[in-house]
Amino acid sequence: MRALVTGGRGGIGRAVVERLSGRGYHVVVADAAALPTSADPSTSHLQVDLTEADEVRDAVVTAAGDEGLHCLVNCAGISPKRNGAAPQIPEIDTDEWDRVFAVNVRACFLTLRESWPLLVEHDGASVVNVVSAVARLAAAGPPGTQFGLVHPAGAHYTASKAALANLTWSAARALGPRGVRCNGVAPGYINSGMRNATDPEVEQAIVRQLPLGRPGTSDEVAAVIDFLVSPEAAYLTGEIIDVDGGWNPD
Repeated sequence: MRALVTGGRGGIGRAVVERLSGRGYHVVVADAAALPTSADPSTSHLQVDLTEADEVRDAVVTAAGDEGLHCLVNCAGISPKRNGAAPQIPEIDTDEWDRVFAVNVRACFLTLRESWPLLVEHDGASVVNVVSAVARLAAAGPPGTQFGLVHPAGAHYTASKAALANLTWSAARALGPRGVRCNGVAPGYINSGMRNATDPEVEQAIVRQLPLGRPGTSDEVAAVIDFLVSPEAAYLTGEIIDVDGGWNPD
């Protein structure tokens, strides 16, 4: 079996690669940054601009090899900050807005579109998109306000993740009759990746909001993704599972 994981350089991406390799997949990792050659024969790396259709098409063909593609996990994403906090809407220029949507939505659309004809060849194939708990929370209020949950994501990030959630649901309805499932996970405050750019005071305010009282780990998110691609989740599609320590209960 073969899998394509985007954004494999990040904490969640690395944990997903380890999980899928352990499940018996040959995992091809596609990331915008150059990655070291893997000593693990079950993993290979590609440097890809995931916002460019031609590069994504080539990456998907490489990932499929002669066996075809059985799994796609989209982990790539960016969330620009201002001094460790969320940028307010007047501070976001159009280039930054477009870049966030390009990486967080366009790239996922491209990988999904190019993988589509390969995934539908395999009954039981699976797609998982990494969305975000803030897709349903929207951006926090200006600094110093007491309404809404505190978090460091700007309106461009929250809006892009809401769009990705909708893309996930749409793909699930279209792929379901072809025997392919499409789900998402919505991480909350995770102790890797984007957390490193968060102001410590903002982090303390977030943690106080979490019923479990701590950030999550990359492996806790990867464990849910591992479940979603497994046969145990064979009757799950069109779901987005919160992995957020109770931050956004429903």
